[in-house]
Amino acid sequence: MSVAQLPRSASQRVAGSFRDPSGYVFRRGGRLFRCVDAACWQLLKELSQTGALENWIADGLLAPTRFVEVPQLIEALRAEHYDRGHFLEHEPIAPVTYPSEWTISMLADAGVHTIDLQLQLLEQRCALKDASAYNIVFRDARPVFVDVASIEPARRLDVWPALAQFQRMFTYPLLLCRHHGWDLRSYFLAAPGGRCEDQLARAFGPWGQWRARLLLDFTLPYLLRRRSDGNPGVSAHSSKRAGDAASQRWNLLRLRKKLTRLAAGYRPRSDWTNYDVASHYAAGDTAAKRQATARFLQTQRPKTVIDLGCNSGQYSLLAAGLGAHVTAIDSDHDAVETLYRRLRRSPATIAPLVADLTCPTPGVGHRNREWLPLTERVEGECVLALALVHHLLVTGNLSPAAVRDLLFDWTERWLVVEYVPPADPMFQRLLGARRDRLDWLSLESFQRVFSERFHPLGQARLDAGGRSLLFYEKIA
Repeated sequence: MSVAQLPRSASQRVAGSFRDPSGYVFRRGGRLFRCVDAACWQLLKELSQTGALENWIADGLLAPTRFVEVPQLIEALRAEHYDRGHFLEHEPIAPVTYPSEWTISMLADAGVHTIDLQLQLLEQRCALKDASAYNIVFRDARPVFVDVASIEPARRLDVWPALAQFQRMFTYPLLLCRHHGWDLRSYFLAAPGGRCEDQLARAFGPWGQWRARLLLDFTLPYLLRRRSDGNPGVSAHSSKRAGDAASQRWNLLRLRKKLTRLAAGYRPRSDWTNYDVASHYAAGDTAAKRQATARFLQTQRPKTVIDLGCNSGQYSLLAAGLGAHVTAIDSDHDAVETLYRRLRRSPATIAPLVADLTCPTPGVGHRNREWLPLTERVEGECVLALALVHHLLVTGNLSPAAVRDLLFDWTERWLVVEYVPPADPMFQRLLGARRDRLDWLSLESFQRVFSERFHPLGQARLDAGGRSLLFYEKIA
């Protein structure tokens, strides 16, 4: 199997922490390499000679990639991995996130990015043979295409052979999210390659399929496919204009506008998108919390920070402003969507993603290692767990010891955790009609549990109600 035939998951293996079942992408001494066959190498060389490849890298369309041409290194790579073939070196991108962890705007931007690259390739009479969403990785909040082995000479210019895959990976999930209440986790996690047309037909409904927004992209192709299945002599891709790219270009530009409109029309409505405004914090208490967190980060200077339960990202932005690379995680889609839209306007070293800490993305695919668990893809010297623990205690139904162990696993060294007493209004709001009011929980018992696995480094009282910030270092 040539590298051009790698399965759809090749993209995230190029980008960061990975296990590569096929072996064509591998690490050596902290560097990331890909083995390609002669045809792929020659095509990329030709694109480099025209300047197109370097332009696409400079414009952010492709992940930084260079040809390995040092004889000693080639000899070593061939001895360790392949006795023939050519090698590319990729710039690692971390953390790697998957479509099931993206927001609606992230998926739309990934689709637009794929279209933009395909339009550029058409100018060179080339095309993407693989339109998987997993070929896109976000570098902070900017999409980048990583599977350079997916580029090939165009077999025809009037249609894009990968269009059906593109629709399954981008257009259909956006339509379901925007108009039918689906979420990307439910769409992708059970079907990493996207849903089949028969499943989508049931989801859209027999009458819904005839809505104008579905006619060109789903209904007509679906009916043609069913007709061709019943009559092998009918081809949905027959055309007399195989050498004319105008029709493909028109369709791609139409799709580009459609994806943009689908995401732009989505309105975040979650309570947590305006948490910093809607919470009961007084202005002075909020300032004290920010100042105490900032002092700790300035003292310890972590290079990487994980903001668990980031809401709309106020503390992620604070940590990024102090020089850290931040992974911002929240289970609330709309909160992360709000943060992502902000990062599009004002870029920062923040990678946003949607995940439930009590049920994070598992390993999926070949031997459950093709797509790695979230906990193996995200690294952080310091974890921020601000206004989070009471959610884990109540909604997640975890004990304080279970919360402690969860945070112990996430952080490499430091932890900033906010203690919220059961009498706090936000805590009471979560408890609702629950009979166990958690009245037994106190700051002292909380500290005692955490001190079993963390060294205390200090604390800061935030308000008269008993909220406190606790600073810890992990016990090795």
